Amino acid sequence: MTEENVEVVQSFYRAWARGEFPGPVHLMDPGIEYVNPAEAVEPGIRCGLTEFAEAVEKILEGWETWEMEPEQFTPVGDQVAVVLRYRARGRGSGIEVAGQESALWTLRDRKVLRYAWFHRPADALEAAGLSE
Repeated sequence: MTEENVEVVQSFYRAWARGEFPGPVHLMDPGIEYVNPAEAVEPGIRCGLTEFAEAVEKILEGWETWEMEPEQFTPVGDQVAVVLRYRARGRGSGIEVAGQESALWTLRDRKVLRYAWFHRPADALEAAGLSE
């Protein structure tokens, strides 16, 4: 099941790279959670397909471009920790930013139950009970 979970998560990053937001809805549990870290501009948990889509679109509002390039997928039971590189350009300001972050995806029966992102690359692995 772990390789299948990785394939599901990879399908989201491929869709997002094509500009398809919020991603493959047929692979989302109706009660999906979108989790922002405590240090985010808007911390907290969003629940359900509508709130997931709104959270993704909210992030994109301030950016003219936003690109994510996954570098590492680590399956851990029913979770997949992802370390990724991002590049973005601010809407209006033109300011460019780049860095690394991570995400922890929780799945059941090939459906995403929870997507939590983190500011630091090691955070998702730590949240999954591993260290980098």
